[in-house]
Amino acid sequence: MKKSILFVDDEIRLLRALSLSFRKKGYDIILAANGQEARRKIQENEVDLVFLDLNLPDANGLELLGEFSTLYPQKVFVIMTAYGEVESAVSAMKAGAFDYIVKPAKLDEIELIINKAFNWINMKQENLHLKEQLKQLEVTNGFISTSLKMKRIYELIERVSSTDATILLHGESGTGKSLIARMIHNLSGRSQGPFIAVNCAAIPEQLLESELFGYEKGAFTGAAASRAGKFEAAGNGTIFLDEIGEVPLSLQAKLLQAVQDKSFIRLGSNQVKQVDVRIISATNRNLKQMVQEGSFREDLYYRLNIVDMHIPPLRERKDDIPLLVEEFLEKHRSKMKKNFRVSSQLLTILAGYEWPGNVRELQNAVERAAVLCNGDDLSIQDFPHEIQGYSPTNLLPSGKFSFDNSKTLPEQLEDIERQIILNAIEEHHGQIASAARELGISRQRLFYKMNKYLEQ
Repeated sequence: MKKSILFVDDEIRLLRALSLSFRKKGYDIILAANGQEARRKIQENEVDLVFLDLNLPDANGLELLGEFSTLYPQKVFVIMTAYGEVESAVSAMKAGAFDYIVKPAKLDEIELIINKAFNWINMKQENLHLKEQLKQLEVTNGFISTSLKMKRIYELIERVSSTDATILLHGESGTGKSLIARMIHNLSGRSQGPFIAVNCAAIPEQLLESELFGYEKGAFTGAAASRAGKFEAAGNGTIFLDEIGEVPLSLQAKLLQAVQDKSFIRLGSNQVKQVDVRIISATNRNLKQMVQEGSFREDLYYRLNIVDMHIPPLRERKDDIPLLVEEFLEKHRSKMKKNFRVSSQLLTILAGYEWPGNVRELQNAVERAAVLCNGDDLSIQDFPHEIQGYSPTNLLPSGKFSFDNSKTLPEQLEDIERQIILNAIEEHHGQIASAARELGISRQRLFYKMNKYLEQ
């Protein structure tokens, strides 16, 4: 479907020139010479973008803008004003105009604003689409994914949640194993019971036994009173043993008893205690290899691994990145009272990055970008430096430049320069000053380059 622009101006020659120029560029152009005609045309036609002159023979441009922006809030309005009426244009911006242009304006200046406006429209539509997708996914207990691999994981979660089967989650750090463990608990018949998470790597080896199984008064120096451990605390619920591969070999026999018989003995006691608990464990290590090396008990491994789930890294499910970005941004929108938006080009850059820290790294990167964002539109400059390295303006990772042997070296270098400049302008949504800063050149130099390449 063609992009549609309505030009409203009483200068007939200008309307004809605009119509001739932009129809050639593939736009659907609609013209109106006065306010009454503009009202009829905007009602009868599917218009995306409206260029509205402030001085019309039968209408006040500001009043017409107020009327249109109320009736057609999804449309984008650009004010055209004569030199010396910039104050009125500023008032129009406050009244809801997207931008303004001072007449007489060159066609390439108008084209820049058109590109900027449609970039914004596309970004707004993409964000609305992502929000709709998120609403649909909310019914699946917070599971946010469109990738086939993760859908299979969710199907497995649904099947095992209603059982008490012991589950082993394995995958790289930051893939969301703890989130999945909690999801299994919430979907199970134990959801009203406690969910107790234990990070086995964060507890010193000499304290881990007492943390898991508790201790009796006087069991060791400083044990002034008896204390229940995490297994007892998780009674009638779920215990989640994260980083299970870090449990020392000396403690694994006692852990095997707890997993196998749901029984244990407190430190300093001889009394066997029974506990009704569901056990979910997780690791980013290769437990099978550890078994072969003798650093992890084989019987414990098989007891923990009744149902195993491999959580794929983010680089293997990049289709989920736009949804995850939107989910993280939604939290910051409400917290920071800002309407954050992200362009399709920026999402492409984020999808090109390998995300060694997986979902956790993406979440942290989006939070950083939200904090540093100047305005509502996120920029690649708001993200960490290692992610900025995947910008399309960086020749090496983009892989988009191919050399043509029929062209001279200067001609090929011009092609590359043109692409870099267009990418920078698109990334900054037509903001010339911002694009120039990123490129490391002056605004005047960038305007010169733009005029040169737009004529090609």
